Amino acid sequence: MSIKKKTAPAHLGDGATDAVVLDESTGHVSHRDLSDISVTELDGITINRTKTGISPFVPILKTPTYSQNSGTQSGYAVEIEDPDSETGYRHVGNVSQNYLLLSNEEVRELAVEIAVQSGLGFRESRIFWDGSRFCHIVDFLETEEVAPGDEVGLSLITRSSYDKSWRYDCALMGKRFVCDNGAISGEFFARVSFKHLASQGTSHVGDDEGPKEESWKEIVRQGMTVIDQAPENLDQFVTGLRRLKQAKMTDGRLREVWNTIPTIGDSIKGQIMSRYVAHEEPTLFGLFNAGTWLFSHREKMTAADFGNNDAFSSALLGYAHEHLN
Repeated sequence: MSIKKKTAPAHLGDGATDAVVLDESTGHVSHRDLSDISVTELDGITINRTKTGISPFVPILKTPTYSQNSGTQSGYAVEIEDPDSETGYRHVGNVSQNYLLLSNEEVRELAVEIAVQSGLGFRESRIFWDGSRFCHIVDFLETEEVAPGDEVGLSLITRSSYDKSWRYDCALMGKRFVCDNGAISGEFFARVSFKHLASQGTSHVGDDEGPKEESWKEIVRQGMTVIDQAPENLDQFVTGLRRLKQAKMTDGRLREVWNTIPTIGDSIKGQIMSRYVAHEEPTLFGLFNAGTWLFSHREKMTAADFGNNDAFSSALLGYAHEHLN
């Protein structure tokens, strides 16, 4: 197996809010202005869960807050522009002085930069935004087949938040393209993650303090040089899926797999089984597809779906590599 690299321009174009598509055959970057995309509809780019349809790329501020009685500064408020608000701004969270505020525009721009520098053909495929949490996904165009006509590949998923609910997270993930199912796994795919806390001294990815404010982009760039390992990541992903596909569903296997995902609640497990019984083949691959479909295609996707996706995908891929051959 091989992934062919494409020569890509080093620049991102005129607008930081363009949707970018890198043509696999020519290396040409074309742009689609995200402001032209309705932020309230799922159109292949944006899933907007804000009640008033606020764009993910509106300006954001971190402003000091004060105690009502003493007037002492008590922290900082994170606010985004909202023309429907009486003040013109919407409060989205309270943070500390050293909270590292990363705008969605910066986060997306860096993700596209990493994709371009990888030299792999790619396209932006999805943005998730609920007013506080932001997720951006780039699909790489090279694929492998689990079975004839069933192609899988890799994506770059970046997550961040304005209210401390999500750490900054930039990672590779698996993608089944026939149904657009994404498989997130911190265990099987390269990842850079840190808290939104600006360090006052030397810090490295993984430290509780987080990176220094002026260096967070360089830390992510360095960490995601592991994208060069994409062929190995894809090979491991495809091998796991092929093993799951060959594993016929039995009562014993279902019980074993079920015990590996204790963090997923019974209600969610029931929804996975409902999808599996109604739509999927009677193999562990069918069960894998049922879960990843559920977490990738909810009508009202939530932040919890990303965590459940990671737990579920890691468990089944781990089972495939440890118990199936």
